[in-house]
Amino acid sequence: MNTTRGSTYAPLLAAILLAGLLVWHSHERDTSGNVDLYMSTVRQQVRAIKYNIGPFLGSDAVIAPAAIKLLKPNIILQRQYVEQDPKTDKSTQWFSLLIVQCGIANDMYGHYPPACYPRAGWVIGNDFDGQSFRDIVVHSGELSIPAREYHFSHEAGVIKKKTDILSFFIVPTGSARFGGDMKLVDMASRAPATAKLGAAQVQILTPADLSDSERKAIWDEVLISLEPVLKTIAEGV
Repeated sequence: MNTTRGSTYAPLLAAILLAGLLVWHSHERDTSGNVDLYMSTVRQQVRAIKYNIGPFLGSDAVIAPAAIKLLKPNIILQRQYVEQDPKTDKSTQWFSLLIVQCGIANDMYGHYPPACYPRAGWVIGNDFDGQSFRDIVVHSGELSIPAREYHFSHEAGVIKKKTDILSFFIVPTGSARFGGDMKLVDMASRAPATAKLGAAQVQILTPADLSDSERKAIWDEVLISLEPVLKTIAEGV
């Protein structure tokens, strides 16, 4: 399936979340050795995520300086992956990967697709039996990850753009360390000891016109490549 047209706006979609993340919550940051080492390890592993995932080749997007200044995340990765047709050397299919990890769990609160994308004019669909999302479980190696899937659309004149977003959070404390619901971040942010270990969010954006099997194949490729960093974030100190 040729989805070249969608690849022209995919980087912008992931940037929308970063725009929505421009909120700074003032908390005292933990500078203990164990936490510093943990944060450093997370940064290293996120930066080590492969540029080649299956048949896709990735390129980094420029992160807005305002997002870095105001959010003060431990690490942000925003990357566009494109599959090349070996015969024509043209883009045939794409996905975007966004990973944000904050050093304070509360910095992540309220920043997820249903809150951030509508601010930029995207409309969330009610395509899942009248619901705006679908709760699913995806896998990354031995990890079972509760996640949420969303459909968004945006109209600009006669052009209507659509995308599918798989989203989940990771917190390094408690019995449930993965989840698609913001309640996971809320729980982690309530206790000072756990709040200072931060929270992370992962989004995988894909063209809306993919079949379920095509989309799942991309998810599987991406998630298996993310297994080391997902485990590190979830394990904490």
